[in-house]
Parts: sequence; C-alpha cells; structure tokens
Amino acid sequence: MQFKRPPILHNEQGKVRTVGFELEFTNLGIEESVQIIQDLYGGEVNKEGRFKQKVVGTSLGDFTIEFDLTLLTEKGYRKLLTPFNIHLDEVKLQNGTLEDEVEKALESIVGKIFPYEIACPPVPCTELEQLERLRESLYSHSAEGTESFITNAFGTHINAESPRLDANTLLNYIKALILLYPWLLQIGKTDLARRFSPFIDPFPSTYAQLILASDYKPDLTKLISDYHTYNPDRNRPLDMYPIFAALDKDLIQRYKDIGKVKARNTFHYRLPNSSIAQPTWTLAQEWNNWILIEELASDQEKLDKTSQEFIALKEDTLIGFDSKWTKRIAQLAS
Repeated sequence: MQFKRPPILHNEQGKVRTVGFELEFTNLGIEESVQIIQDLYGGEVNKEGRFKQKVVGTSLGDFTIEFDLTLLTEKGYRKLLTPFNIHLDEVKLQNGTLEDEVEKALESIVGKIFPYEIACPPVPCTELEQLERLRESLYSHSAEGTESFITNAFGTHINAESPRLDANTLLNYIKALILLYPWLLQIGKTDLARRFSPFIDPFPSTYAQLILASDYKPDLTKLISDYHTYNPDRNRPLDMYPIFAALDKDLIQRYKDIGKVKARNTFHYRLPNSSIAQPTWTLAQEWNNWILIEELASDQEKLDKTSQEFIALKEDTLIGFDSKWTKRIAQLAS
C-alpha cells in the first residue's frame, strides 16, 4: 500500500511537511528494539536509564525507545519510598543496587500490561516508506500489538506537522476529526480495548456543538482556552496540547491538570490501533486514514457544509446519532 500525500504538501516555510510515528508494542525489550533501529538506520546509543534509551545520529534522525509507564521511566516509585527515608539506589548488592533489582521485578510484572514505545524522528511526508521498514522489522521479530491480548489498548500515534499555524487552520482540523470520528472508528476497526479505555475518549458533544457553529471564529487564545475548558486532559483522538504549547507556552503552563506536554508544531493523532503483529497491517493504512482528515480540513466549503449537516442531524436525532452519521459520512466519502 502506498502512502498518500496530503492536500497541502508544504509548510509555511515552503518545506515538505514532516511526520513522526509512535509505535506501542510488547514482546520485545528495549535492547532488542535498539538493535533493530541500528540495523536499519545506524546511529549511536544513549542510555538514559533502564527504561529509556535513544538511538541518535541515524540516517533519519533520533529515535527514543522507552517503557510507556512514568512509574518506571521517571522513577515514580521513589516518591512512594522517600517519606520513609528509603533510597534504593544507595543499597549496594553484588551485581548492582537494590534499585536495579526492584526495577527488574517491576518490569516483569507490568511489562505484560503496559507497552514499550518507539518514538520515531520526523521525516518528510514524501518519505514515509523509510518508517515502514521499521514496522516490517518489528513484525519479523514477533512484536505484539493491540490484538495480541484482550486488554492491550496499544496505539499507533501520528504526529503530522501542521501546514499552517493560524487559529482557523487548527480549528478546521479539530472540526474534521469530530465530523469523521465515528466513521474512522469503523474503517480503522478500532479495537474494543481502545474504545473502552480512556486514551481516545471522543470530544464532548457540547464542545462539538460549540466549534461546529458557523459563528464560532476564535483567535488563538480563545481557541486554546475553549479547548481546555471542554477537554482538560490529553485523552482525545486528536490531542492538540503539543501544538498549542508550541504556539503559546505560557498559557499551556498555567494548566496544571494535563501533565507534561512536549511542544511541537504537530497534531498528535492517537486513534489508530497498533496492529504490529498482523502480517497485512501497514503504517500506510493508518496514515491514509489520517489523510481523510487532512482533505476535509483543507476544503473550507465542504467542511462548513458538513458541519451544518452534523448540527442539523444532531438536533433531529434522539437515539442512534452515531450510526446515522457514520452512514452519512460513508456516503460523502464514496
């Protein structure tokens, strides 16, 4: 399957837009993942701890490989022991410290539930086949993803650089995601574990009604403020906090309830499964579904018309709105 190109290929500086992927999986550890990356792209290893390493200076840029649990990556367990004046790193054992043994035990327990994650460097959207090589290698090394176990709510995150950074462009992407969301769940075959998990909670209907209204034309500050009022956490299929932090760092830092945010000029699309263990799955499938959002967001006339249809159907429907709207979107897309 080929990677489709977005309708707007270049950013405001005239450069080809970049895209990064984040892949969640189990059944491969950090050391094995690091070796896979080096075999494919070269680079040197920087170890930042047992649960986080980087492969820097590769042919594509810098990769980060970590265990996706702050209890371990940020040594959160230390906070539980500090009040008791217990410092595991100071207790020496024959082959290291007590902290080493505790971390090894914790990894063996939670490693069956929480995933490892590879965060890929941003690459031009015209060269995404380079990252497909990583997906193929993870599959050949028996990495396991969302469908491998009933509780695996693992995801594939896409970090696509925004073509523009004005409020209207960002608003249009949020609108497009909301309009396409139930249909994307269907065509992407979103796993039940992910649907029932809090990681991709849909935008509240009250927020949809607000931003889809024809008279909603906020500046950037109001767009961010309203977004936070209705979505005071990161768990949305399109997490806007990274791009908002890049545009207004001071405002985002005032929000103490959203945790650590890495500022970057990219949309953080969190909806897709991580079907890494499926032989027919490719990154192109998920990227091409994202392109549907790109196409709607870049067509102002179609976006406005579809928004009004959404509002009208919502007002006229008491039961079964998502089903009716999904059928309508499927008609529009055909």
